[in-house]
This record gives sequence, structure tokens and C-alpha cells, in this order.
Amino acid sequence: SRSRSPTPPSDGPGDESPADARTKDQRTVFLSQLVMRADERDVRHYFRRRVGVSVRDVQLLRDKRTGRHRGCAYVELGSLTDVTLALASTGTVPDFQRFPILVKHSEAEKNAAPGSTALGIGGDMTAASSSSGTGPGGSEAQKVYVGSIDAAVTQAQLYALFSAFGPLQKVLLQMDPLTGQSRGFAFLSYRDARDANLAIRTMGGQVVAGRQLTDLMLTHVGADRGSFGDGLYG
Repeated sequence: SRSRSPTPPSDGPGDESPADARTKDQRTVFLSQLVMRADERDVRHYFRRRVGVSVRDVQLLRDKRTGRHRGCAYVELGSLTDVTLALASTGTVPDFQRFPILVKHSEAEKNAAPGSTALGIGGDMTAASSSSGTGPGGSEAQKVYVGSIDAAVTQAQLYALFSAFGPLQKVLLQMDPLTGQSRGFAFLSYRDARDANLAIRTMGGQVVAGRQLTDLMLTHVGADRGSFGDGLYG
């Protein structure tokens, strides 16, 4: 029989024309705040069925040592119109997890930490650094303490979540050196104090990975250089 069952709209990467290749970056979005059990199939199904867009490719960002993904992915969509719809879906809760996902332009993520992989944030305690190169105690930075972070939240997820409020210079999720597990708090450094205040006002009390963020506060530049500066730049 020549009849075919309906399938969700999709184009394989091998079908890409030269024109498609030129717009690939513009058609790719950055997805973050995924649970660890989520996979490429979950992401494809969400965008096709829930958002109603064509998905060409999904690339979960994975830790080179463990092979586990970091809770974020690049999703190549079929058209620029699909990108608009996908961006509008940020903050919604997909059927495969209980808290919202975040969708952003992929170019914003790439430009945030040029020359780095996975948002410039490795699987260890190394933090992301922006292209400005501002050193410890830089006068333009405003540091934020974030506590009550669920153990499942990664450094890359924090970067994606809090960079929505303004350019981040540094991110450091504190890890236990013996167990390799998160200690449940992090330090962020914004270029502009207004962005830091906006992040605190917006994220205070929000639930991330099933846990409410209850401890967010400003720390003056250099005030806790021993705990923040040494760990970040060492």
C-alpha cells in the first residue's frame, strides 16, 4: 500500500541545502533546565507536539568524563518562524518533568563565553569567564550569593538561568572536593549591579529543580574575596 501514516514535520540534517546551512545558527535555540533523565527523544517530542515546530536536530551537551548530559541542549529547528514559537515557549513545563524549561537564542549562549564549550563551564569547579577579562575584585562587577540550590542543578544550568537578567562575568557552583557533589550554593558576578538586583528580585522564591530558592543576596565586590575569588580564579 502507498498510504503512509502521518508523522510530525521533520527534516534530517542530511537534507540541508546551502541556504539552510547559512541560517543554521539563527534556527538553533538553546534549551536549559532539563532533568537528567530527559533525552533527545523527549526534547523532539516536546517541540513537535507541544510547541508545534519542526525539529531537525537535538544535541544534548554532555560531560566528557561521565557521558551524562548537563541539563542543556542545542535544538536546530526547521525555520526562523519556528524559532519565534520556540522562544515563546520558555518557562513552560514539559510532560517529562515537573519544572519549567528555558529557551533562548543559541547565539547569545555562544557569545557569552567565546571559545568555550558548554557555555564555558566545565564539569569540574572551573567557572565561566566572559570576554571582558575582569579580574578578582573588578570595580564593575556585582556579586550575588545564591543558596538553597538543589543538588541536581548544574553550573551550566545556573549560568543559563541567571544570564537571562544580564551579562554574567563569572559563575561558581561550590562543590564538595571529597564527594564531587554540589554544596547547594553558588556565587555569580554580574557586570551591572542593576542586573544583579533584578535577578535577586525575580528569582527569590522561585522553584528550580523542585526546590525553592530562598537565599539570594548581594555581596560587595571584594567583601568575600577569600571564598569567592580564590575558588573562581584559582
